[in-house]
Amino acid sequence: MKHHHRNPRARGGRKRQSARRDPLIGFEAPVTIEQVGARGDGIAHVSAPDGRSVLVYVDCVLPGDEVQVALRSKRGDGYGAEVIAEISRVAAFNEPRCAHFKDCGGCALQHMADDQYRDWKRDKAKVAVQRAGLDADEAEQLVAPVEVSPPQSRRRAGFAVHVGATGVHVGFHGRFSHTVLNVPDCAVLRPELMAFREAFVRFLEACPPDEARDIKEVFVNLADNGLDVVIHAAKDPGLDMRQDLAEFAGDIELARLSWKSGDQPDEPLAARHTPLVKFHGVDVAVPPGGFLQATREGEHALVTAVTSALERIAPRQVADLFCGVGSFTFALALAGKRRSVLAVESDPRAVELLQYAVGQSGSPIQVVKRDLFRQPLTGDELGSLDLVVFDPPRAGALSQAEQLAVSGPEWIIAMSCNPATFSRDIRVLRNGGYELEQVVPVDQFLWSSHLEMFALLRRK
Repeated sequence: MKHHHRNPRARGGRKRQSARRDPLIGFEAPVTIEQVGARGDGIAHVSAPDGRSVLVYVDCVLPGDEVQVALRSKRGDGYGAEVIAEISRVAAFNEPRCAHFKDCGGCALQHMADDQYRDWKRDKAKVAVQRAGLDADEAEQLVAPVEVSPPQSRRRAGFAVHVGATGVHVGFHGRFSHTVLNVPDCAVLRPELMAFREAFVRFLEACPPDEARDIKEVFVNLADNGLDVVIHAAKDPGLDMRQDLAEFAGDIELARLSWKSGDQPDEPLAARHTPLVKFHGVDVAVPPGGFLQATREGEHALVTAVTSALERIAPRQVADLFCGVGSFTFALALAGKRRSVLAVESDPRAVELLQYAVGQSGSPIQVVKRDLFRQPLTGDELGSLDLVVFDPPRAGALSQAEQLAVSGPEWIIAMSCNPATFSRDIRVLRNGGYELEQVVPVDQFLWSSHLEMFALLRRK
């Protein structure tokens, strides 16, 4: 019987051909590292067998290093390469501070001398300023020295979890890999987080393997009064697992332990007390997995930059956009002379907790729930303000920046954890008549390529 509904262009029985292997994968060559790129990897060029000059990215090297590399994977416009032999190293090469450095994907620059590392981070900030439309001399004058958080200061982390035939792995993904590496010590994280990781490994080793295998990640926040932990898993825990986790949380004195299955809301399984952080003398509760600045030192540097600007501006009406649970809100309202603050955030839990803290403290703050990506503050709402502060997620604040460029107040403080979107948003504001007055780079992500930036702008 003929199948008249069959696609006449289909070629039945023809086998799909496998993708052709890249002939450069596995190619080996000596290279001299030219510079450190934006992601912290070394950049060099090699001559391919066909005579082409090929861009390669090499981990754990410094400018001037001569190394033999093997090309391992296609990466953007070039190839990721692995060092297979060292020919010569520059004098500035430091012994890494961590035994997992070359394998773990968390740090990229532990081998860089401290002064060179600070210069590299400041250069990264200067590049971001130049991409916003300023020249190199202006960037050099505007960008302050980098505020660097010390080792073992990071207070939040997401540990990847894998339980399988090779045992329990709680740590971080390998460099450009999905493999979970056990990291029994870490030069970046607070000791409290590492002590939790060790206890959690022992807990998982004692669990039935089928139940432990469901756990994919555990997120840990160090609040001022203890650890707040959220376990991310494939499905809900059974009764025995709930009881075991409650006992585990009590044994190691967690402030709170919650469980999150897929896209479902997190469920508290044990809570000795509510995790709290103090902002300008006001205690604020943190939701499970809630956002905190990565280090207390970094938060202090940003708050200091904000309060110093307040002395110069002397505003009366302020808006704090993308405010979270109030990292800067209370400093804006209470530092020096009290001033009215409109605090805007889209996360309903953060809004609720911030409203409660405001009510308890009697601060002159109005908290509003609003999605600023879809509903940025516009004309009349911006017209009554003296200062707008915004600290958005990595995606930046393009819609809000466009409104500020048209109707914003005299002063703006912009903060960002992504130099790329920082450049874009600052360029929009400059096109609207604002000028950069100050830029402070804050490094809360030690030995990584990430960088936080503070900028003060004024409409001339």
